[in-house]
Amino acid sequence: MPDNRLFMRYDRLIRTPSVTGNEEAAAAYVAKELEGMGLTAEWHWAAEGKWPSIKATLKGSDPSAKSLLLIGHLDTVAVTDGWKTDPFTPVVEGDRVYALGSSDMKGGIAAVLEAVNRFIEKSDGHPPNRGDLHLAFSADEEGLSRGTYKMLREGLSADMAIMAECRFDNIAIGFRGRYSMTADVRGTAAHASRYPETGRNAIIDAAKLAVAIENLPTAKHPEVGSGTWCVRHIEGGIKTTLSVPDKCGIFIDRYVVPGETSASCVAQVLGAAASLGIEDRVDVALTKRDTPFMESFVIERDHPLLLSVVRHFREVAGREPSLEIDRSVCDSNYLVVLGGIPTVTFGPSGEGFHGPNEFGSMKEVEQAAEIYERVIRDIIC
Repeated sequence: MPDNRLFMRYDRLIRTPSVTGNEEAAAAYVAKELEGMGLTAEWHWAAEGKWPSIKATLKGSDPSAKSLLLIGHLDTVAVTDGWKTDPFTPVVEGDRVYALGSSDMKGGIAAVLEAVNRFIEKSDGHPPNRGDLHLAFSADEEGLSRGTYKMLREGLSADMAIMAECRFDNIAIGFRGRYSMTADVRGTAAHASRYPETGRNAIIDAAKLAVAIENLPTAKHPEVGSGTWCVRHIEGGIKTTLSVPDKCGIFIDRYVVPGETSASCVAQVLGAAASLGIEDRVDVALTKRDTPFMESFVIERDHPLLLSVVRHFREVAGREPSLEIDRSVCDSNYLVVLGGIPTVTFGPSGEGFHGPNEFGSMKEVEQAAEIYERVIRDIIC
C-alpha cells in the first residue's frame, strides 16, 4: 500500500477491528486524528459504554452560510467463513486491498479524514470556510443504526450531507425503506391421530399465508421502482408430542418506496389473511426495535451538492457517474427522513462486502479524498 498519510490511515483503520458493538478502538483512533487537525472530537454513546460515535465541527465565519456534513460508519459486519487471508490484515494485489471493511467502509472514513486534513493544511491553519463543516463517524450502522440516530437526537444537523458509503461511480440519490413484521397464525390443538377430523393445523394456514404474502402487490415509484415482500422465516409445531400445531409465526421483510407506510403494509397482510378466511386467526405487527424503521426517499437531481459531486467526479475520475436508487437502506435514510438533511451517498467502493474476501480500491480511496476536498470548497467557502 502506498506510504502516505491517506493510506496509512486506511491501513490503520482496517487493522483496528470494529465489528458492530465493538467500535470503541476505531472511534478512539478517529478522535485522535481529528484532534491532530485541531478539531474537538465529541463522543456520543448510543447506550452506556456501548456504540460510540464521534462528531466534530470546523466552524465557519458566516452563521448564515450553508453547512455541510461528511459522515460514515465505523463498524463492520462480523467475519464470515471463507476468508483466504486474515480479514484484519490488509493484503494488496494491484489496486485491490483485501480485508474486512476495506470497501464497507473504512476507505470512505480514510478519504473523509484526508480531505478535511488537506483542506485545513492548504490554508495554513486558517480555513476559508464561511459555512460550518460537520464530521460524524457513527456506530452500529450494520445493526440498528443506533449511532446516527443518537447523534440526530442530540442535535446533529446540516444543510446537506455526503454519506461516504461504498458507492463510487453509481452515486445514490435515494433509497428504498424497510419494515420487518410478524404474522402469528393460530390453529387448534388436537391429537395428531385424530387430524384432520379434529384440530386445525397452524403450519398449513401459515404456509398458505406466506405464499399469499409474496404475491401481494407493491407500489411503484417513477424513480425508486417497486417495493418487495420477502418471507424470511417460519416457525411452528411441536416435535416431541403427537399434537396438531396450534401456532406458527411468519417473519416478513418489506422493502418500500415513497407512498407506502407501515400501516398500509400491515393492512395488506391482514387483507391476505382475510382472502384465505383466516383473518380471525392471524395477528400482524411490526417487530420491536430500538430505533425507527427506515423510510424511503429521493433527493432532487438538481440539488447543488449533487451537482458539485458529479462535476468533480467527472473531473477527477474522467468519466460520467450514474445516479441510482439503492434497493436497500443505510444511515442516509435517517439523515434525510429524520434529520431533514438532503444526502448524497458516495464513497470509495470495491466488491464482496458483507462476505468473505471483501476488497476495496486504492484508486477510488484516493479519488474520493480529492473529490470530497473539492466539494468542501464548493459548498462552504
